[in-house]
Amino acid sequence: MNIRNSAKALVIHQGKLLVIKCYNHEEGVYYLLPGGGQEPGEKLLDTVVRECWEETGLRVIPHELRYLRECFLKKDVHRVEMIFTCSLTGSSVPDPAAQLNLDEEQVGIEWLPLDNLAAEPLFPQELRTLISSMSLPASSPVYVGEIF
Repeated sequence: MNIRNSAKALVIHQGKLLVIKCYNHEEGVYYLLPGGGQEPGEKLLDTVVRECWEETGLRVIPHELRYLRECFLKKDVHRVEMIFTCSLTGSSVPDPAAQLNLDEEQVGIEWLPLDNLAAEPLFPQELRTLISSMSLPASSPVYVGEIF
């Protein structure tokens, strides 16, 4: 079984969450946090910065590891996702010079209002609850296991 590390960005700006908008014929529209796979020799913080730039055209500064999630997407792949809180280095509008590198189902970015997050198809779904509780004391767990 292969283990694949992934770094994700949790960017909240002016009461909105930065997400990647995705679409497929079976599920319709759904949202993911920006981020992706760690390259050999790459530090996780560098991964989250690179992936955000490639997927959104936005520059971010990673801060703390907020959540650690595991998932088994295929029978031979064990993915470990590190979700970091991040802030923008500049504008919340993507750099027009950025050459976005989107996966097949990714169609763009959106800013989802936090006050309506529970109604949005954000994956994994448990993230909606975790993000809503972020204002609570830091006693919430970092390791969240296999959430869906």
